[in-house]
Amino acid sequence: MTRRIHQRQYTVHANGQRQFTPWHLERVAREELQGFHPRLLLMQLLLTPLPLYAGSRLRAYALRMAGFNVGHGTVIWGMPTITGTGDITQRLSFGRECWINIGCVLELGAAITIGDRVGLGHETMILTTTHDIGSAERRVGPPQRLPVTIGAGTWLCSRSTILPGVTIGAGAIVAAGSVVNRDVPPHTLVAGVPARAIKTFDA
Repeated sequence: MTRRIHQRQYTVHANGQRQFTPWHLERVAREELQGFHPRLLLMQLLLTPLPLYAGSRLRAYALRMAGFNVGHGTVIWGMPTITGTGDITQRLSFGRECWINIGCVLELGAAITIGDRVGLGHETMILTTTHDIGSAERRVGPPQRLPVTIGAGTWLCSRSTILPGVTIGAGAIVAAGSVVNRDVPPHTLVAGVPARAIKTFDA
């Protein structure tokens, strides 16, 4: 007897044991490997011996070799955690002369575009994937993937979190520990959870 549950087939034997079909196993294998990026993994392994704050230009070069767009003069003091499925190299772009501190997380469900001379503080997190609210059975609904844009000259201070779909204007500052869930105008300091405008700067 063959049953279909959640579009996955398996066979139930007389003793009650389930045996999944090759079609199911192939699908599981694809799901498990969709976040595997060999070139990025190779670059990360080659740079593992480097201590933090050493070889910052070498890390930028390694990301270029992995296929990412990294502008001239950008320095990376610690390799960021980069996640996503499919061809993620087309979804991340650093401008020129950016400073990327240690422990940053870049989630590439959709594109992250970072302008020139942007600073990312320690453990900055930029997310592009969220979820709709589902039914009571499972509140985590279907995913939504929304791009994030960081304008030129912006400073994202340590442990700031940028949520999906946000655009941060040129010359803005996001204070340490803030969670940004809406667009930030240019030359504006925002702070808090959620982040609110605190002051503006001259252009």
